[in-house]
Amino acid sequence: MFHKLKYFTIILLIQMVALSAGAQDFIWTAGNFSFFDNREYFNPYVDDQTIFGSRIYGYAGFSLNENNKFAIGIDYLYEFGSKGELQKPDFILFYQGGLKNLSFKIGAFPRHGEISMPLALMSDTIRYYRSNIEGISVEYNSGGFCHNVWIDWTSRQSYIKREIFMLGFSGYLNKGLLLYQHHFVMSHVAHSKNHDPDEHIRDNGGYSAMAGLDLSHLTSLDTLVISSGIMGSYDRLRNVYDFTWPVGWVSEADVNYKGFGLRGLYYTGGRKYNSSEEEFYGYYTGGEQIIISGDRFYRSGSYGRADVYYNRQGRRINGTLQFSLHFIPGIVDLSMSFVIRAQLNGSIPLRTGK
Repeated sequence: MFHKLKYFTIILLIQMVALSAGAQDFIWTAGNFSFFDNREYFNPYVDDQTIFGSRIYGYAGFSLNENNKFAIGIDYLYEFGSKGELQKPDFILFYQGGLKNLSFKIGAFPRHGEISMPLALMSDTIRYYRSNIEGISVEYNSGGFCHNVWIDWTSRQSYIKREIFMLGFSGYLNKGLLLYQHHFVMSHVAHSKNHDPDEHIRDNGGYSAMAGLDLSHLTSLDTLVISSGIMGSYDRLRNVYDFTWPVGWVSEADVNYKGFGLRGLYYTGGRKYNSSEEEFYGYYTGGEQIIISGDRFYRSGSYGRADVYYNRQGRRINGTLQFSLHFIPGIVDLSMSFVIRAQLNGSIPLRTGK
C-alpha cells in the first residue's frame, strides 16, 4: 500500500511543480487539534470512555487565482497512552475551485470548516477520528442563504473491506430574526468482494428541519437563539428487515455572553413506520433513532441535554471547555470536554514571468 501512495505522491508533486509555473502564490497551512473528552456514561445506548489525544496537520500548495488552488500535506493523530499502537498518517491532497457564489473541493481535505451538522446526525467522535473528507464537497453561498452537498468515501471495497460511503447536505437561511436549517446524511454499507451469506447491505440515514428566532440583537447578550423542528431517520438491512421510519421532535436554545454559554436540547421520539405493512405502529419506548453516523443517545426515544461551556475565539487559537448533562428516562449521565485548535496560514507571492 505504501509504495502505491509513494508513487502517487511523486506524480502529484510533479504535477504541482508543472502547474506552479502559472501560480500567483505559494500557500501553506499548519495546525494542531488537541482534545480531552471524558464520558461518564451508565446507559445501554452509549459507551463510557475517555478520548484523549492530539492531531498535527499541515499542507502546502499553490493558488492559481482568487478561486482556484491545490495543495498536498499530511494529518497525524496520536492518542495519548497508545505507545506501540501508532496509527498510519492520513494524506491531505485536494483541488479547490469556484465561481462567484459557488465553490467546491475534490480530494482528501480537512473536515473542519466544511461540514456542520447536529450531533444527532453526525457524532462529535467523527471530528476526533476522521478529520478528513475523502471525496467531494460543493457549496453555494449568497450571504443570507447557504447550501452544501458532499460525499465522503470511508472504505473502498476489497476482499476484506466492505464498500462504505456517506453522503449528505445542509442548508441555512438567515433573514432578520428568522432562522431556518435542514440537514440530511446517509450511510451506505455494501458488500465486500468476498462476502458470505451473513453479510447484508445496509441503508441508513437521518434528517432534520428546524426553524427558529435569532433574538441576539434585541438583548445585551452575544447569542440568544431558539429553534424547533422535526428529526427522523430510516434504516434497512436487506433480506433481514424492511425500512423503519421513526420521526420525532427536537427543540434547542443557546445563550452566550462574552464566551460563557448555556445550551439546552430536548428530543422526544416519534412513530415507527414499516413500509411493508403501510401503517403506523405508534410510539415505542426504545431504539428510536438509529443513525449510524449520529449520537446514539437518541435511540432512547426521550433525550435531554444541557451544556455549560466557555468558548474562546481568537485569530489563530480557538478553544472550548464544556460540561454536559445527559437525561434519558431514569438516568442522568455526565461528560466533560476540552478542545483547542491552533492554526497558522500563510502565502508567499510568486513571480509570474512578467
